[in-house]
Amino acid sequence: MTTASPLAPVPEPLAPGSSAPEPGASAPRAWGLARRIAFRFAFTYLFLYSLPGPVDSLPGMEFLSEAFSDVWQAVVPWVGKHVLSLGTDITVFTNGSGDTTYNYVQVLVFLAVGVLVAAVWSVVDRRRTQYLKAHDVLRVFVRYVLATTMLSYGMAKVLKSQFQFPFPERLVEPLGEFSPMGLLWTFMGYSKGYNLFTGGAEMLGGLLLFFRRTTTLGALVVTAVMVNVVALNFFYDVPVKIYSSHLVLMALFLLLPDVQRLLGVLLLNRATEPRALGMPFQLSPREARGFLAVKVLFLAAVGWSQWESGTSRIMTSSDFAPRPALYGLYEVESFTRDGQVLPPLLGDPLRWRYLAIGRYNRFTVRTMDDRAQRLRMEHDPSKSTVTITEGTGDTQKKTVLAYSQPDAEHFVFQGTFQGAPIDVRLKKVDESKHLLVNRGFNWIQEFPFNR
Repeated sequence: MTTASPLAPVPEPLAPGSSAPEPGASAPRAWGLARRIAFRFAFTYLFLYSLPGPVDSLPGMEFLSEAFSDVWQAVVPWVGKHVLSLGTDITVFTNGSGDTTYNYVQVLVFLAVGVLVAAVWSVVDRRRTQYLKAHDVLRVFVRYVLATTMLSYGMAKVLKSQFQFPFPERLVEPLGEFSPMGLLWTFMGYSKGYNLFTGGAEMLGGLLLFFRRTTTLGALVVTAVMVNVVALNFFYDVPVKIYSSHLVLMALFLLLPDVQRLLGVLLLNRATEPRALGMPFQLSPREARGFLAVKVLFLAAVGWSQWESGTSRIMTSSDFAPRPALYGLYEVESFTRDGQVLPPLLGDPLRWRYLAIGRYNRFTVRTMDDRAQRLRMEHDPSKSTVTITEGTGDTQKKTVLAYSQPDAEHFVFQGTFQGAPIDVRLKKVDESKHLLVNRGFNWIQEFPFNR
């Protein structure tokens, strides 16, 4: 005799517009105690972790995320200090990293609240034997949270605004200097096709989750895609391990009602019965149409918000964004410091070897000892100057360099840099001569080309 998965709903929920069961009809089968407790915990935890999604995906609802962040940024540091007795106060919140101390403590808070609520709920509601309607509400909530997230992730890849083609400084950076995350970003950024493939799979999974009939297929697609993402995050040291793991858990939660049916078809070679897809609510035809209208409006609003956000990133952070006027990789032909010409001797920590100017105001100097100095730059084309910023906060130093362009291929930078006047003559490097850039795609290869 087989048993239902712990959080799976009982079959045969009422379809929209259906009437109540006839007197004498068999009542839904009672859930076991463990299943009821597990559901109460899952209901609490998933709502806590996911709010204010998916509502914050709607246009103009960004303030909800800020409001929730303000609450947790007050609660979590207090828990870290007074409950967990951490050695240092939590002052760093979610930023480019989603695996901060704050994030780990926040998950512990969610777990503790989930356990507490489940315990109280189990005592107060001990006579209830099943949660068909509450499970359906939670399932719809998780579907929409996961779907909107996958659309956002996928669109960032399809529009190639998450992973850009390797910047000029990458083309001359020794592989040994790459961080694991930097290596992954370079690998992903190289290929438009692979971004389109992976992003398209994420968007497909998200779209399928919006509909009851295709939820199981969508959850399978998302599980396959996100398990790979989680593996990349763990094994390439990408600080999104917590969040990506939760997305996998959400997809698995959506698969739970169909686990037995999937195992029967895929592994056990057994026939399976269809599962009713309607809501476990009695709805009149008018109410069903009202639900459909709300859904259509929600999908239209989310679609517009995602498209608007995605296309705006095209002009700021994608391969198609306009490049800075001085963008490029430059090789130093001559370098004068403090009136002295420095020859290109390997190991010299003062003489520049390359200068790379990239997007996001990046000004990267690579010296003859192969050390990279990554600085920030502000360009003033009206004055033909760049302002270079070193350090942050109280240690911040600014340097103004003037530049001129004798011809189309050469630039000259002059000014005081790191305590001494410099005069640098540079020649722009044709990036297309790098093998990584010009190799391209080949249908026929008589021998492997692996360098």
